Amino acid sequence: MTLLGPPPGKKKSGSKYGPTAIYVAVPGILVVSPLVGFFAGQWLDGKFGTDPYLMALGLFLGFAAAGKEIYNLIRKAQAMEEDEDKEDNR
Repeated sequence: MTLLGPPPGKKKSGSKYGPTAIYVAVPGILVVSPLVGFFAGQWLDGKFGTDPYLMALGLFLGFAAAGKEIYNLIRKAQAMEEDEDKEDNR
């Protein structure tokens, strides 16, 4: 008998909340990434006197980064759900 981990010969199943946790992170990413880009661009505009170009660029890059990260998270969540379905069908 092992105290840590599953018994020998039995595969450890993943958390049933894994995909849900990933989906819950999406709204936070949608808010935080553009805000970081906005404020970083605003700060750079103040340093270089390029008002409002770097702020707009930072905002755009924040949305692009958020979109890319959300795409990756959704792919990861779908892969986790498919793995769980395969384990359930065994």
